[in-house]
Amino acid sequence: MPDLILHLGAHRTATTHVQGVMAKNTALLARAGVGSPPQAATQQALTARLKADQLMGPVQGAFEGLLRACEISDQAKVIISDENFIGFINEIFAHEKFYPNARRRLKRLRQLLPHPPQKVLFSIRPYDSFFASAYGRWLSPVRPVLTRAQCAEIALGLKRGWGDVLAEIAEVFPESELVFTEYSPAPRFGPDQLFRLLGPLAEQLEYNPNYRWNRSMSARQTRLYEQAVLAGEGADGVRALIRHGQPPLTEGFWDEATLAALQDRYKSGRTAIIRQFPAFVMASGDGSQDVG
Repeated sequence: MPDLILHLGAHRTATTHVQGVMAKNTALLARAGVGSPPQAATQQALTARLKADQLMGPVQGAFEGLLRACEISDQAKVIISDENFIGFINEIFAHEKFYPNARRRLKRLRQLLPHPPQKVLFSIRPYDSFFASAYGRWLSPVRPVLTRAQCAEIALGLKRGWGDVLAEIAEVFPESELVFTEYSPAPRFGPDQLFRLLGPLAEQLEYNPNYRWNRSMSARQTRLYEQAVLAGEGADGVRALIRHGQPPLTEGFWDEATLAALQDRYKSGRTAIIRQFPAFVMASGDGSQDVG
């Protein structure tokens, strides 16, 4: 069986960028002895089996079937990546919960794997930009538009946070090397995540210079989208608007009091995380990108 590297996300921390680069370089990775199943295949073979109503289903052969389907059974190392292993970002606004089933889902995932991962990578993001970016993904014609006050009430009322999720990852995978990092909006953050997954091999990857990390809307797009959803027309086309340098939704989303409270909560939580996980990698640098 190959060595395993597990990339758990989180959402809105360049996970889509990492997956896209690995997909673009499948042949190069294969020559280096690294297999990386496409996210869609991973979701079908593994993530779909983490649903509550499937917890008693069979676990044997799921991982092996994934490798066979992707023709990577003979690779020395396999990277499994899906931010939905820990749960779904929509739970924040749909149920006012922060990855409530992460422990249960990760325990189930461990059962599906042939052996513990050699390495587990997970990134966290400051709450003020994370929740704003998550709201940009939440918006849909089939979902209710939330006021900024409602978003603030939900974000400030959540009982769980990143520290809880990290502790659960450490609990479920105690044998693995845990690499916990902090999101940075700097353009180098995505490539840095790939380096943490692949080591020096990441320097050989081909990157698409036109690839945009951004999968969230700008502030203007969001306002137009909210109006379109409420009016019941034209909502789908708003997401396709070109941003033309418009600021991301994460700028100016919160009132000053909410922003300060979220920043204080994240700062105190990060202090506790650093104390619990001394190898936690703090972000450095700056930039203006939002990420998928």
